[in-house]
Amino acid sequence: MDIKAGRILSSEASARRAGRAMEKKRRHKNGAGRPNAVEIDRRKGLVLDVATDLFVNRGYAATTLVDIARGAGVATRTIYQHFGDKEAIFYEVIFARDEGEALDHPSVEPGDTLFAALERAGRYAYQVTCRKKSIGLMRLMIAESNRFPKFMKKVAISIFARFRRNIENVFEQLEAVELIPAGNHTRSAELFSDLLLGSHPIMTYTSWNAAPPTEHDLNERVELFILGRFGSNVTNTARTKKAKVAPTEGLRAGPGRFGATR
Repeated sequence: MDIKAGRILSSEASARRAGRAMEKKRRHKNGAGRPNAVEIDRRKGLVLDVATDLFVNRGYAATTLVDIARGAGVATRTIYQHFGDKEAIFYEVIFARDEGEALDHPSVEPGDTLFAALERAGRYAYQVTCRKKSIGLMRLMIAESNRFPKFMKKVAISIFARFRRNIENVFEQLEAVELIPAGNHTRSAELFSDLLLGSHPIMTYTSWNAAPPTEHDLNERVELFILGRFGSNVTNTARTKKAKVAPTEGLRAGPGRFGATR
């Protein structure tokens, strides 16, 4: 009996080992099992993309975690594991809008005139405002601002502060290459962005008029800003006086290394 029982136990153990081996092989073949870090990041990115589309198109109240999971092809428990509840994933969507899809910051390049550098800064302002994904998410933030007032205020302040700082940096560079006089560049950035954008953001985000600004509109606003902010002397050379940088040095190297030529 002992010998027979031993053979049975040995047979059962072999069967279990064979079963585990087959299951491991099947999981490997199907890509199942515990995902690695790359796969986790891919899934999280997909979940955020799907959640963003659903929140923008349906709104917060009409979107469920089941909808998000189904759209991303993941289990609902996966979303709970990596993000938490619906409110948590909504926060992640808004934070992703604030931090993600960064555009190249405007800067002063060798050979730029004042007019050319500010035109580039203006195009940056228009791109930030008029990108399709930015429009959708800003509409979402406005629509849900009563539901999450403190959070939306915090994010909005962060977004506009970073945007204004990028514009301010252009004016600091313009002073460094002697294309504009020393002054309050924080105020210059505020005036420039307000004049350039005007009513475009509110008209776009409310869908009252989503037409992007024209190149002619940009040129007129840049000319008006230069004249109003810096006067006729600077305006007279705004299209001819050029920034000059030593060939081996970049414009971001710091003040004192730049010069300008007419």
